[in-house]
Amino acid sequence: MPSKSITYSNAVREILKRVNDADGDIYLARAKELVYEGISSLAVSEGVSRDDIRGILHSEVIDTSNNTPMHKLKLKGTNRQLFYNPAKIISITDDHSLNDVEHKYIELSSSEMNRINDPDYKPFDDEVFYHHRGDFIYFYPTDRVDNQKLVITYIGEPDDYVYIPEGQGGTESDFDMIYSFSFIYKVIDYGVGRIREQISWSYKPMFC
Repeated sequence: MPSKSITYSNAVREILKRVNDADGDIYLARAKELVYEGISSLAVSEGVSRDDIRGILHSEVIDTSNNTPMHKLKLKGTNRQLFYNPAKIISITDDHSLNDVEHKYIELSSSEMNRINDPDYKPFDDEVFYHHRGDFIYFYPTDRVDNQKLVITYIGEPDDYVYIPEGQGGTESDFDMIYSFSFIYKVIDYGVGRIREQISWSYKPMFC
């Protein structure tokens, strides 16, 4: 693979070479899919650094006064309030430059949300709980996010990258400007592993 720059097409072709399909006669479509799948899966896994995924790590300021109701934030789908579709929320904080108060935002699971009315499970005065449900995040207590500006840091879903066959002209995004080299090679290894699994299954004998 090129040492100076790696594109989406380079990554796809490297997967194909490693599974002995350099011309892409068999696994080209699958290799393309697996680059996206690998990025999406590995980006939200443990041990990934911010530098590994710097091109899909985003921070945005959300003004809750624009929400109706203010304690409900739409994350995905039509009319979402984040610029990119988030794959994972990393953190939510108050915008320290604008807000007079500072809260600690704590994500709760569904089972924890079911205990929200338990007196022993109430948030402290400086805490705000939040919970994912469908395309939305809900905050509790609701009044603590009224007219607040929140900084949401999240991992976005990867863009739609264009595959350009070798030898053809075209402009591509350099993957190494978006992801670290080590992360790109993990994505390639992921794709190779999945195709090899597919190949091994295809050769398994069938028993009646």
